Amino acid sequence: MIDPVSTRTEKMRRSLRLASALVAGLMLAACGVDETGFNPPADTLWFPLGVAAHPDGRYIYLNNSVFDRRFNAGSVMVYDTEERRILPDATVEIGLFAGELLLGRTRDADCTGDACVGPLTAYTVTRNNNHLVRIDIDADVGNGAAHLACEQSNGACAGDAVFENFGLEGPISDDPYGMAIDRDGLWMTHSGRGVLSRWDVLSSGALEFRCALNLPAGATAVARHPTSGLAYVTDRFGQRIHVVECTAPFGEFVAGVAGDPCSLRVVDTITVDPIADRGRTRGLTFSADGTLLYVASSTDQTLRIYDATIGTGGPRNRLLGIVPLGGFPNLVRVAGLRADEVRVDDGIDRGTVGALLDTPGVGEGLVYVTLFDAGVVVVIDPELMLIVARIPVGDGPHDITFLPDATGALRGYVSLFNEHRIAVLDLDPASDDRFSLIATVP
Repeated sequence: MIDPVSTRTEKMRRSLRLASALVAGLMLAACGVDETGFNPPADTLWFPLGVAAHPDGRYIYLNNSVFDRRFNAGSVMVYDTEERRILPDATVEIGLFAGELLLGRTRDADCTGDACVGPLTAYTVTRNNNHLVRIDIDADVGNGAAHLACEQSNGACAGDAVFENFGLEGPISDDPYGMAIDRDGLWMTHSGRGVLSRWDVLSSGALEFRCALNLPAGATAVARHPTSGLAYVTDRFGQRIHVVECTAPFGEFVAGVAGDPCSLRVVDTITVDPIADRGRTRGLTFSADGTLLYVASSTDQTLRIYDATIGTGGPRNRLLGIVPLGGFPNLVRVAGLRADEVRVDDGIDRGTVGALLDTPGVGEGLVYVTLFDAGVVVVIDPELMLIVARIPVGDGPHDITFLPDATGALRGYVSLFNEHRIAVLDLDPASDDRFSLIATVP
């Protein structure tokens, strides 16, 4: 007979070991030790963290954090899903301890046609040297194949990859981690000192710092409300979400003009778990129409769903339901649209992949949550607020992105931080094996 007390004790021990390992890693990342040792191989995954899909299909991008310092740098890599191989010639070296990875094409909302769409750009951050990395993707190589190659000079990329440095002496904090993109630029969290910063993309493609805000209990993830433009930021050491708006010097709300002065202010705070005296919120994201907010809570191992529709004075931010997950959640992602849902035009061009995901009956607006400790991806129906699948994927799942294969069947790609692999999931609604692991890379 299983002793429930012993079982709970062992779970607590595993949780403490996991927490200790993560804390040790963060402390190591903060040490700023000089990078020595071997150059990273151009075709080997090593503690992959962020993963993102090319909006035109075929290619997956990922960043290697090299969390154990086995190599003297991290990297951004490209995986060809048709040839089923990493493209070593496309690998770009970056600093150690990468944060999130984003791909995006911004779009001028005041015009129509291809001329309004900007170049495809990859963004990531490196916490060891406090860099924001911008990589311009070559759209003329192999159907937008994202060849990221650039010349290396003294450990930094010259050319396609641009490094913006922000250290303790600058106007903003070190330790960048989370990001959210919109038509004007980037929101970024700095976990070390609990800072949210705002960056604008200039017409040249360069990023320009605008303003920053200190938050009382750290900062982990950030998501942009599709309708209001407000930034939602999860605590690093607490159970709150801070809702932040960008204002002009005289207080009026501004969407943002590159280079203009601005200030950030908290306009609302959501207490995720009022019972817990400690804990943390993790990833969060919105539905495509901005009516629902999904938040991962590691304190009680749940996904919380909020009403984020716009009411008098702003989003309602009212709790609708709680879905127990059975493990410590990490990131939250949404695939496509719910029935009768219409995506808000937020100025981001999602290409053919986004159009496919938004096709009725494909992505279905299902919510995917990675459980880092359990080695599982949980799939939730947000309308029923029920789990529809639990997919065992491997050790340390962190991020997930969605991409159709060459036949149009929907696949999910999950970064396995502890296994140095990418898990490939069958997510095709027409498949008998939907919600199953079908391959790992490499």
